[in-house]
Amino acid sequence: MKKTLKIIVLSILTVAVTVIIYGLYCSNTLEIKNYSLSTDKINSQVRFVFISDLHCWEYGEKNSDLVSKINEQNPDFIAVGGDMVNKYSANDHVMRELFPQLAEIAPTYCVLGNHELALKDEIDFRNDIDSTGAKLLDNESVTLNINGEKILLGGMSDFPYYEFNAPDFDTPERYFWDDFKERSKDCYSILLHHQPEYLGSIMQDSNVDLVMCGHTHGGAIQIPFVGGVFAPNQGFFPKYDKGEFDLYDTKMIISAGLGDAYPILRLNNCPEISVVEIN
Repeated sequence: MKKTLKIIVLSILTVAVTVIIYGLYCSNTLEIKNYSLSTDKINSQVRFVFISDLHCWEYGEKNSDLVSKINEQNPDFIAVGGDMVNKYSANDHVMRELFPQLAEIAPTYCVLGNHELALKDEIDFRNDIDSTGAKLLDNESVTLNINGEKILLGGMSDFPYYEFNAPDFDTPERYFWDDFKERSKDCYSILLHHQPEYLGSIMQDSNVDLVMCGHTHGGAIQIPFVGGVFAPNQGFFPKYDKGEFDLYDTKMIISAGLGDAYPILRLNNCPEISVVEIN
């Protein structure tokens, strides 16, 4: 009886240790996550890379490993979903070293996350980003011509805890959003916005085809068949952790992100480079 009990206990401990070791290994291994979307709005393939939530982490010297993996994807453009910095330190040197390397691979566009907004009075992100060759889209949009296809790419400023339908909601985000929705009628449109949890209700009849978000860190700890354990603002077992979601007629893809910025370690949750193919 005692021998059987020892075997059971040792087996449980072995499985637990194996799961933890694998989970920690996975959490420090860059993953290429591929998404394939179809549309009748374009006739040629458009391929782009999306990254988010680096939080000053480095994969290789000056993020050489990260840059190499992105370069291997041969993207038409690169999109960045915010939180490249950590709000606890007014230093964006990691971002400023990374962005010129990305801009050499393909045109690079980014939005600000909540960590950038926390430092907006200490860091001139407009200058620091645009001077690298990347372009900040802060309630702005650009029209891309890729393989003869017209793509509307917009970036909406991170604006936590807002009520989009409030009568007194009179901010740059509202004016940008109204314009972006209207322009989305005429071509395939992609919206970059840091936090996904605020977007559900406003996507009804929006004409927007795709939204790319970060912020959730993939739920930090991923439990098989359950999903993420915790995401900022959503709390425990969030509805939106990572992956592909439907918001009415709009597709939303949430990246698991690349780094951490709060005291919950990633576990069984690989840092993610999202590769999106549209055709």
